[in-house]
Amino acid sequence: MKHLGIHSQSYYDILEVSPQAPLQEIHRAYQRARVAYSPDSPALYTMFTPEEAKELLRLVEEAFTVLGHEERRRAYDEQLLREKAMRELPDFPDPQQDEELSSERPLQGQPETHREAPQTAPAFVFAREPQLPQGHARTRLSTYPLNSEMEEEIKQTREFNGPTLQKIRSYKRISVDQICDETRIGKSYLVALEKDDFESLPAAVFVRGFVVQVARLLGLDEKLVADSYMKNFKKYKN
Repeated sequence: MKHLGIHSQSYYDILEVSPQAPLQEIHRAYQRARVAYSPDSPALYTMFTPEEAKELLRLVEEAFTVLGHEERRRAYDEQLLREKAMRELPDFPDPQQDEELSSERPLQGQPETHREAPQTAPAFVFAREPQLPQGHARTRLSTYPLNSEMEEEIKQTREFNGPTLQKIRSYKRISVDQICDETRIGKSYLVALEKDDFESLPAAVFVRGFVVQVARLLGLDEKLVADSYMKNFKKYKN
């Protein structure tokens, strides 16, 4: 399931409905999804293995089981809100760790006492990555020279489309083939993604998964990129 990118999506994303959608709309979206992701769909099996297609259909059923039931949906919405709040919490230092560290320090005016280092198991030695050249940055797939103007442009970008993703990919010296090998997304889909060739792309739930994985490899905010790209995708499809 590596290349689906769907497990990180909400049930609303899977059924391609908004969190405010009424029950009737959720039911219609579920029926559409069952047809689109049916084992009889030849397009589905050109993209995924039988095991992956089966898992995708299971997720569709799971999404409807929750969103099609009033109480389960309410509990799920509350869970999403809690998760969002947790993501937005700042990182605070661990008070217990601070207390342990302070207890190891001698009080002011007292001499330090000799303390033997604790016996530890020998650490495994891992090969170090090559030293990063000055003025360069690294992604999982590439090393590239930093350009301050381009970095600032990426930082300020809030609307992402295919050409923008292609520009960032080229800047970071990542090839389409590298992304294909890493994600197992078909090359034709990646090319269509970068050209905003929405007609050549599959259903929205797949496209969102593709965009999430591409954004991750490019070191971008996955949710920001996916939400922005899918806004244009759905506008075209509608």
